[in-house]
Amino acid sequence: MSELEFLDRTSAMAIGEGWLAASIAPSSPYGSRDTIVRRRFIGGEEGEAVAQARRIARIAERFDLTEMEALRAALARLPDIAPTFARLVVGDALDDAQALALLRFSDAAIELQRMRADFDDLPPCAGDDVERIRALLERGRVGSNAFYLDDAFDADLRAEREGFEEARARFESARGRLERTVAEALGRDARFDEEFIVMRERLVAPLPPGVRVVREAPTYVLCEIDLDEETRVLLERREEAARRVALAEERLRASLAKRVVASSEGLERTMRRLGEFDVALAAAHWTRRFACRPAEISREGGIDIVEGRWLPLQERLESGGGAFVPSSISWSGAAIVTGPNMGGKSVALRTVGFIALCASMGLPVPAQRARLALPPMIRWLGIGPDEERRGGLLSSFAGEAVRLRDAFAALSPRALLLVDEFARTTTPRESFAILVAALHTARARGAEAIAATHLAGVAAAADARHFAVRGLRGIPEATVGGDIDRMLAVLADCMDYRIEEISEDRRESSDALALASLLGVDDEIVSRARAIVKTIAE
Repeated sequence: MSELEFLDRTSAMAIGEGWLAASIAPSSPYGSRDTIVRRRFIGGEEGEAVAQARRIARIAERFDLTEMEALRAALARLPDIAPTFARLVVGDALDDAQALALLRFSDAAIELQRMRADFDDLPPCAGDDVERIRALLERGRVGSNAFYLDDAFDADLRAEREGFEEARARFESARGRLERTVAEALGRDARFDEEFIVMRERLVAPLPPGVRVVREAPTYVLCEIDLDEETRVLLERREEAARRVALAEERLRASLAKRVVASSEGLERTMRRLGEFDVALAAAHWTRRFACRPAEISREGGIDIVEGRWLPLQERLESGGGAFVPSSISWSGAAIVTGPNMGGKSVALRTVGFIALCASMGLPVPAQRARLALPPMIRWLGIGPDEERRGGLLSSFAGEAVRLRDAFAALSPRALLLVDEFARTTTPRESFAILVAALHTARARGAEAIAATHLAGVAAAADARHFAVRGLRGIPEATVGGDIDRMLAVLADCMDYRIEEISEDRRESSDALALASLLGVDDEIVSRARAIVKTIAE
């Protein structure tokens, strides 16, 4: 199933799919390439989804947050050896940077294996192959940040380097003899660079033998030592010794590369397991942080959620010192949520969608208890970012109608529809009719639909369960001034966000006038509006 078929852009934004993806993002490149936790389970895979969620929950129970954060930090230190390994497989020799990466990889994998503590729900991080790679390259370790192809790797390399040092010493001795002779003739220090300058004003005689002019200038002569036959022979021997050292190093690097590649199966298995380890640990860390639990996945219809939470909002509220009020809701076929403005109707829908998304990914869910089927599709119906993407070419209602058309064209049993004040920009009578008809059609096709609305009588007309936000309680009679943040804080204190099932004959209010007063709308407007509402009610 493709991403677009399961969750389109508008629905993903509405229920917080991006927040979830960022919250369970792995720490290492190996986890980023793994797809086990991020896959979608579909109907027929209920057992696999439950098994994965339970495994993640066991990991979350086994390690506390501090331990998991230490494990994730170790995963973040893992270098990505996939490019190195790919180069070695096609025949490249092992260079120092690649060897250092392999050493660091081995160190981190072995440390993770130790920290894993033989916990079966996390895959092993390092086997014999990783140990062999570290043992193979350990002789080249220089502190924690460098690698050197040490003589201890190979007796032939040691012999060639010793030969080079001997040839270099002989050449330097012979050249030093020439330098001293030239220095005495020029009356200067015996130390010379490859090229040196002689100022013309200091020349009292022609340049001595053994000095060759490289370039002349008006005030100076650029010179170099002219090697005699013996010194030239020694230079050739030194260069040949250096070439032999380079060949010996290349042979050794090629040999080391082959020995690394010989462990390819084990290294590939380790990289794969590290990816599985990483994504499982990221999900477990998220699970423990937000006290999530495995849902009961059913093959039947119906959704039952007890104390469900929409985590993107919960995190935002708690970071500001607030608290999130969980929602409990249970229905099969169709449900309606009514209640005051800013009372949390849309949040209740988002909570349902978010929990369904988590369950479909084989993740524990943010609820005290949840039972639902794996939805083949989740759709948010209401005004959303798609209208902006179309550049305003469609009216608000036209945009909603297009989304309704597309959703029902792909609708199948157990699909989840989240309908947020649908068609609110058209007349109440037509809005009522479209919403009721859509709910009847969704239920006839075996989908689960939950709608937030201010329209009265929808639940009865659609034969749907009716839930309501309890609403404002203890509203201050006077406004709290022009500070919008303070107003919202007072509003949050007055609002009872809990959801309860109600009978259809209960008269509801949107609390719009109370909100208007609380937010400082002119008293005369509010008073006139109250009087008008009273006459309508009578």
